[in-house]
Amino acid sequence: MNAIATDQLPVLVIGAGPVGLAAAAHLFERGLEPLVLEAGPAAGAAVREWSHMRLFSTWGEVTDPAAEKLLAPTGWVKPDTATYPTGGDWAESYLQPLADVLGDKVRFGATVTGVSRAGRDRIVDSDREAQPFVVHVAYADGREERLFAQAVIDASGTWSTPSPAGASGLPALGERTAARPDHLPRP
Repeated sequence: MNAIATDQLPVLVIGAGPVGLAAAAHLFERGLEPLVLEAGPAAGAAVREWSHMRLFSTWGEVTDPAAEKLLAPTGWVKPDTATYPTGGDWAESYLQPLADVLGDKVRFGATVTGVSRAGRDRIVDSDREAQPFVVHVAYADGREERLFAQAVIDASGTWSTPSPAGASGLPALGERTAARPDHLPRP
């Protein structure tokens, strides 16, 4: 496995939401190759689920300077920094154009199902930090792939997997039962 030059591999970013795309812009700015994997069909897939809601932050607070530099050559103009976008505005007017600028550095319909170090497992772990990451990806069309990366940034967010409400990182008593669909009130 030492034949792979780890520093020549991409930095894999999980999630094409605001944090993942900003991370990719910063990697690009530093001369590193990002590869963004997004489970959804478009940039900001989770944001699009609440697209009708207005953000509590202004446009001036929800765009990243490194991302703005990437967008500038495309003719993108930053919206009025004092206005509050909806989730849909944010996704369509900023996140998707940013993903478009990154081009083939963003893959949609790509769900990361495992991350490990190449050639290492629970028994063999010597020299682990010197090995590249190996990332298992399942695509929406049924394909699977293993990718190598020098680093992995998890920006997948918490929309579909929120943190538990209880203390110590555990669900509150009764939380799992209350979350089951068969316990929801019927209209």
